[in-house]
Amino acid sequence: MPKHKAKPSKRWSRTSAADVVRLRALCRERLLADLHEQQAAAGTPLPGERVLSERYGIPLSVIRHILKELKSEGVVASVPRGGVRLVAKPELPKSLEGVRVGFVGTINPGDPNYQKNRPAVICTGLERLLNEQGGTLHFFNLWDVEDFRTIVADIKAQGIEAILCIASSHPSSSEVMAALTDLSLPMVAIETKTEQCSRVAFDNEQIGRTQAEHILELGHRAVCILEFPEHEWSAVRAQSIGAEFRKRGLTAPDSVAFGYPPDKAELEAFVRSRARAYTACIAVNDDLACVLLEAAKALGVRIPEDLSVVGADDNIDRRHYNLTTVQLSDMELGLHAFKILKEQILKPEAGNKLETHLVGCPLMVRGTTAPCPSNWASRPR
Repeated sequence: MPKHKAKPSKRWSRTSAADVVRLRALCRERLLADLHEQQAAAGTPLPGERVLSERYGIPLSVIRHILKELKSEGVVASVPRGGVRLVAKPELPKSLEGVRVGFVGTINPGDPNYQKNRPAVICTGLERLLNEQGGTLHFFNLWDVEDFRTIVADIKAQGIEAILCIASSHPSSSEVMAALTDLSLPMVAIETKTEQCSRVAFDNEQIGRTQAEHILELGHRAVCILEFPEHEWSAVRAQSIGAEFRKRGLTAPDSVAFGYPPDKAELEAFVRSRARAYTACIAVNDDLACVLLEAAKALGVRIPEDLSVVGADDNIDRRHYNLTTVQLSDMELGLHAFKILKEQILKPEAGNKLETHLVGCPLMVRGTTAPCPSNWASRPR
């Protein structure tokens, strides 16, 4: 008998970060609502991943992320030879119907790439997500505002019921946060340093540790850190890199400071005078890493044969550099912030816990790192 041919799975086109966040949240809500409507009890088996993918019309990767999240929360569990089963009856997802959320951030409308900065990316994704759940998002731009108290007045006048805020780039960031806190609304800060409300931020210690682990696993020991010491996030990443080396009984890497934004002439001077003393450079972000790559190319230093380089950001505009980097997803920040804010809105009796939630970042290995060359000690400096 001829073998049964499996039905080809649906091929998905590339999905944007904003769409992935929206699909994850929407599918999770629909799955939990379906289980609640079916009066599913503990032990009820869930349909397979491909069945769920077809049912909700979303990629398998999104389904797998949702199931992983539900497993970590103890809602479902994998059973040997039994697939995924319900552990506890889920609560009926609550709607945000009619809820007005204010998003306070800084966007320069005169910048042709303004849609790619962090507030714009997060705001775009969360607006669609909130609309799916019946709410609305209202953006309040701090750019070129002489008195931020006018923003606070607008928030009151428009009946905003909850706030997401990125005020880190504002010169009066702490005063902005204090004024928004005085509104006594559910609020979550994104990246902005504050002790006045819950906050989500990238885990800068983990970012530095991930960079160092990758370089060390490739056998590099003659390493230099390129940093912006005046920025706290840069200092934390650099300290974490050094700590990872010391944890392994190694001397912490040298460190070279640069101004922001990085200047190609400065990087070329570094490459001429010092780069050949190292087999790898760890840059605290992609801005610095990519200017280093340009300087190295101009001076005939081969990447990664002569020098491995790793950065942090994974900005889509720099993908053509094929840079090994730690991926910082703006939408992951937005998703975490939205989840915390939603809990505050729907469960006000729980109060606003003042916690910092750190978002982990994966390593993206590409073409600018390679194992340490065996002859590096004998090459001319």
